[in-house]
Amino acid sequence: MRGVIGRIADIRRSGFSPAAHRSICIAALVLLSAIVVTGAAVRLTGSGLGCDDWPNCNGTTFIDVSNQHAAIEQVNRLFTFLVSIGVALAAAAAWFRQPRRRDLTRLGFALLLGVPAQGVVGAIVVWSGLHPATVQLHMVLSMVLVWAAVMLLVRSGDPDEGVRVVAVEPPVRRLVQLLAVMTGVVVVAGTVVTGTGPHAGDEEARRFFGSTDDIDGDALKWVTRIHGTLVWLTVLVALLLFVALRRRPDDRRRLDAPLTAWVITAVVQGTVGYVQYAAGLPVGLVLVHMAGVTVLVGVTAWMWWATTEVRPGAAP
Repeated sequence: MRGVIGRIADIRRSGFSPAAHRSICIAALVLLSAIVVTGAAVRLTGSGLGCDDWPNCNGTTFIDVSNQHAAIEQVNRLFTFLVSIGVALAAAAAWFRQPRRRDLTRLGFALLLGVPAQGVVGAIVVWSGLHPATVQLHMVLSMVLVWAAVMLLVRSGDPDEGVRVVAVEPPVRRLVQLLAVMTGVVVVAGTVVTGTGPHAGDEEARRFFGSTDDIDGDALKWVTRIHGTLVWLTVLVALLLFVALRRRPDDRRRLDAPLTAWVITAVVQGTVGYVQYAAGLPVGLVLVHMAGVTVLVGVTAWMWWATTEVRPGAAP
């Protein structure tokens, strides 16, 4: 115990190096991404009410692994503690980083607030009997946290002195902003599809539009078509961005990697989406699709950051 206390005292005196802070940011991002997948597994296996209380698993015990559904939900809840530790370390490392930077401490603090907020939303999800709107909010908030974690990671590699400025031409910046907004709209539309389809987390859980487990239902068909249309519109924005970059070599060099990653991820996501629907929404493919959403949001955050740079001046 004295050794741990001594180590903490050393950190307070000397702080975290930028390299150590960046390593912690990577770990926090991995944990925040992983819990999206474990949360999706809870829903896809019908284990959403495996624990029907919160913070206890049920009315009598805090931890219950007496059946498969309870065990799956319990693993996801316990994994939340690991995420909390990772995020707390990322926030602390940002605060004790040498030199300390305001933009990094703000992002770390946002993550620190976001994880308990997720816990509150998770409780509401359980108490509401997996109402699709609360489950949707749970997923959207997860994506916000992934975005913040990516921004914390990429910004940690920026120069410690200088002022952040837009580094691309206005038309390119506007297209990147539009692409980010459209990506967010697509993600939200995808949560509506999930909340309408058969994977509601429990057989008795409510669905949007009163849908059932029938994948041929009219409501599911229409929300899926709307989601697909939004995806194609978003891809069109990405193609317009490619065209705009052809005449701007400096901006193209800056955005080439994140935009290419975005397009590859979007193509894979679209392919998995069409295949999973044609195959009747098998759990494995839906889980891959959910993991892909996390990647797409992260890549979009990376692209947003790439439109700026830190130049000599005031601290970022």
